[in-house]
Amino acid sequence: MRPGPVATLPAVHWTAVVNPAAGRRGRRGDVARLRDALTAAGATVRITADAAEGRAVAADAFAAGHGVVACGGDGTVRVLAETAAAADGLLAIVATGSGNDFARALGLDHQHPLAAVDLLRTGREVRCDLARATAADGTEVVFTTVANSGLDGEVNRWANTVQRLTGTALYTVAALRTMATYRPGSMRITVDDVVVDGPTWLVAIGNTDSYGGGMRITPAARADDGLLDVVVVGDVSRPTVLGRFPQMMRGRHLGIRGITHLTGRRVTVEGVPGQDLWASGEPVGPLPATLEALPGALRVLVPTGADGGDPEVSPRR
Repeated sequence: MRPGPVATLPAVHWTAVVNPAAGRRGRRGDVARLRDALTAAGATVRITADAAEGRAVAADAFAAGHGVVACGGDGTVRVLAETAAAADGLLAIVATGSGNDFARALGLDHQHPLAAVDLLRTGREVRCDLARATAADGTEVVFTTVANSGLDGEVNRWANTVQRLTGTALYTVAALRTMATYRPGSMRITVDDVVVDGPTWLVAIGNTDSYGGGMRITPAARADDGLLDVVVVGDVSRPTVLGRFPQMMRGRHLGIRGITHLTGRRVTVEGVPGQDLWASGEPVGPLPATLEALPGALRVLVPTGADGGDPEVSPRR
C-alpha cells in the first residue's frame, strides 16, 4: 500500500472483541464456532454486550501491546478501527456482519468469515486510510467506508429497523422503497476548493468503494491514496434515478449526466434543516458537516498475495 511498506507480521498476542448480535443473526452456534476458532488460534476472546464495552476492551488490549480482532459488522469495525487509530494499534477483522464493506475493501472473504482467523498467523500488516466526520452539533467520528447524506440517509434509517433482510438485499429493498417517495433538497458540497450546489438526491463521501453490502457508490475510492472520493447525484428526475439504480449498484454510474465525481482531502456538506450525515451505516449528526481524510491512520491485517504483496488494496492505476 502506498502509505508505507507491507510489514512481515511479528509475534502478536491477540484479543478478540466479539459482537454476538452482528449480522442480525446472533445465533449461539455461530458465536460458539467463532470463539472456538479464535481460541484455537491463541487469541483471548471477549464477548461484549455493546459498542462501549467493545471500545473499552480494545483500548485496554492496545495499552497492553496486544493486537485486536474486530469480530462483527461495519459498525463494530468502525468503532474498533477508531480505537486502533488512536492507539496506533494493530487491528484484524473477522467479518460477521450483514454488510462487511470494509472487509471487502481489504480483500477479506466476507462469505467465509472464519477463514480470516488464519490471518492471525499468515496475514501481513499494512497501513490504510480512515476518515473523520464532524457534525454541526460537534459530534465527531472516525469512519472506515462511506459517509453519506440525502436519500442514503433515509435508506440507512429505514434499513436499520429491518431484521428479516441483510446485506445487498436489504439495501436494495430499502433504496427502492425510499426512492419512490423521497424529495431531493438543495445541498452545497465543497471538495477542497470546488463547490457543487443545487437540488441533490444524495452525496456519498468514500474512503472505500462500497456501502450497503457491496453497492459501489464511490467505485474509484481506494483506502490507501490519502483522498476522499465524492459522488453527488444532483438535479436528475426520479425515473432517471430509478433507471440508473442497477448501474449504481455495480459502480458504473460515474460519467452519467447529473452525477458529479470529485476527489479531495477535505469536504463540507450543507443541506436543508433536518438533514443528517451518516457514516459506515450509522448516524453521525446534523448538517452542516465537515469530513477529512486521515492518510495511513490504521494498521490493519490483510491477506498476503501470491507475490508477497497486497493485491486487493493498492493505489489507483
